[in-house]
Amino acid sequence: MKKDLYTLTVRSSFAAAHRLREYEGNCERLHGHNWQIEATVESEALDDLGMAVDFRAMKGALHDVLSRLDHKFLNEIPPFDRQNPSSENIARYLFEEIEGKLPAPARLSRVTVWESDDARAEFSRRD
Repeated sequence: MKKDLYTLTVRSSFAAAHRLREYEGNCERLHGHNWQIEATVESEALDDLGMAVDFRAMKGALHDVLSRLDHKFLNEIPPFDRQNPSSENIARYLFEEIEGKLPAPARLSRVTVWESDDARAEFSRRD
């Protein structure tokens, strides 16, 4: 039996500097990005208003987390003071920080981090 599935995505951005420790190449040196972030939720049901989740709630959750990173040196902010602030690690961090901020029945399905127009990393969890 097929199930209905609604998918919603919001996008935001933040600008920050970082360096990749022990990386052999230009990215080991201090540099910055204007990261584009997409957060995608899924829901099999709609509420009484006909919404899976209010876009305002999604944008608010994303903004709350991104405001901690915007215009910062990521290598000085936990957990990136211990782990490399790669796009993959940033995607996982954002997923974990946003995951509990969204109302049921919607659930966060993935976070996509674009570090440039042609390079992205995604993080999701399998059931």
